[in-house]
Amino acid sequence: MLKLSAFEHLVLAERERKKEMYQVKAVKTFHGHDGYGWECKLFRDGKRVALVVEDGYGGGLQFHWNDQLPDIPRVECRNRNYDGNINTYKGTPEQARLEAHVLDLPQIDSPFEDDDEKMYVSADVFVGDMVTEALYTKDVKKLLKKLAFVKTDGKIYHYKSDNPQTRAVLAKRDPDAVILNDMPLTDAVAKYREVANG
Repeated sequence: MLKLSAFEHLVLAERERKKEMYQVKAVKTFHGHDGYGWECKLFRDGKRVALVVEDGYGGGLQFHWNDQLPDIPRVECRNRNYDGNINTYKGTPEQARLEAHVLDLPQIDSPFEDDDEKMYVSADVFVGDMVTEALYTKDVKKLLKKLAFVKTDGKIYHYKSDNPQTRAVLAKRDPDAVILNDMPLTDAVAKYREVANG
């Protein structure tokens, strides 16, 4: 019988558990040295596990783990390079959980236009994508306080108020406009993302 490492036990335990749910909250943006930065609180299954910072100075994300305490022993963490090689290092138990979660994620399309390859997801990409989605959602919620719509030119426009008279004017001027206010929030965010990345 094969003897499993502590990491393999952790991975098996994680797979047997319900699928963990990660989310970001309290996303704040700021101006950094080399562009915009942000910080957020990372939660796993409703429990805050880290403060994550993109400092706007280039480089990777900074994870400030809540369980990074002297009395909590370090455990083996494994992650994958973009080329698929596995790295092993010592980290906190929550760090190991996030890395194990990310290891199970499928490859994604490369964000580079001239690259048709797939790439592996890292913890940085995983959290960064959640922050981007949270910022899109925040923008859309702000837009939906007005009458927001996408015209046939693929741009988002808005009127200051959403009332029957405004909708009548919009229907007359641009009958093919897609009104974001009439969509579920997730669909409105998807349409906003599509236009923003257009």
